[in-house]
Amino acid sequence: MQHQIRSRPKSSPRHDLDFLDGLRGVLVLLVVVGHAAGVGAIGALERDIPWLPPLLGAIEIRVPVFVVLSGYSLMIAVSMDPRSRLKGGWRGHVVRRTRRLVPPYLIALVLTLLLIAVVPAVREDEVSSWSLHLPVTWQSVVTHALLVHNLFPDTIFSIVGPWWSLGVEWQLGLLLPLVLVAWRRIDPAWVVAAMFALSAASSVTGVLKWSAPFALGLFGLGMYVAHLTHGRDGVLEQRRPRLARLGFDRPFVLVGLAVVLFVGAIALGWLSSTGAITVPTDAARWVLSGAGGAVLIAVLTDREVHGSDTALTRRVRRVFTPLLLRRLGLVSYSAYLIHRPILAAVNLGYIAAGMPTAAALAVQLLVVVPLVFGLSVVFAWLFERPFMNSHQRSQLTELLPKRPGRNRMQRTAT
Repeated sequence: MQHQIRSRPKSSPRHDLDFLDGLRGVLVLLVVVGHAAGVGAIGALERDIPWLPPLLGAIEIRVPVFVVLSGYSLMIAVSMDPRSRLKGGWRGHVVRRTRRLVPPYLIALVLTLLLIAVVPAVREDEVSSWSLHLPVTWQSVVTHALLVHNLFPDTIFSIVGPWWSLGVEWQLGLLLPLVLVAWRRIDPAWVVAAMFALSAASSVTGVLKWSAPFALGLFGLGMYVAHLTHGRDGVLEQRRPRLARLGFDRPFVLVGLAVVLFVGAIALGWLSSTGAITVPTDAARWVLSGAGGAVLIAVLTDREVHGSDTALTRRVRRVFTPLLLRRLGLVSYSAYLIHRPILAAVNLGYIAAGMPTAAALAVQLLVVVPLVFGLSVVFAWLFERPFMNSHQRSQLTELLPKRPGRNRMQRTAT
């Protein structure tokens, strides 16, 4: 028995990377705040607060980093396996992915369709930005239900605009087993390069160009980060090319590189939003921000896994480990599902009241955004919790008020 207990950590080591939850919290906060500030008719932003729309355009770095984080998270367990296999094979992977993501999404879809059906102002209003995603058609409903709405230009932004990225994430997760077929036979760096080449080909030829083609390359980049940072003893040194080893030995260089990449993406976004640059910058901004996220995740993971934090990486990690951010990360999927319908419904009130821009913006950021996250906790408890793992369920339980009767029973039992 003692021998079995000692050997278990060697066969299945587990790392609690709390900063990843905090990073998810930062990203979903950027999503909700960005949409809350720019949603619908809260006033004439371009006229009353002219600096805000360019800023909102500049900080649109969240989805590329989410894509990198998705590839990274799905690849951790595979990287720990000596043969780079999925637990339960491709069928087990598809079942787990479907069970985790699809039921809460379908519930959110049904609730959103009910809201559209019972609130006539949503369908009739021509000022609210939600009307841009209407009318609801049978094509949009079917493609959303199948999570393929992003593959068609007529449905990608229908019903709920931000949900286009959910289709992308879902399809990338399903592609993972296929990517691993090549991953086990070819140098993974070349596989990632091929994924970026396919992304570039889509962007140049226009095939599926509307569906963020560089998500494919960034998903592969996230997989590669996990490949370089998670593995058995002695394996990582063999996996890491010389340039990667040099970077991991100099964490201040990698942190600086991540900052430069993020600043470059934000600067391009600002210049594009202000009209200083007239050529398309979406692809470059996706690659810069996604690469910045990949480098940051890589250096923080490497230092935490090996217990070799420097003062710099420790300070950077602390940015992402406050409890509030980690809690936001815990309900990030629910928040992404329900925030846009809530913002659109509230927006109807601003239109009816004729509220000034500054006042409406203050209400959005100080009242509605906290309300969105509060409702996200409720939605997660009701509809996402049954499909979470045990660790996530225990964390979610801590977010809800404890019942006095239950507490007394627990104290009595102890």
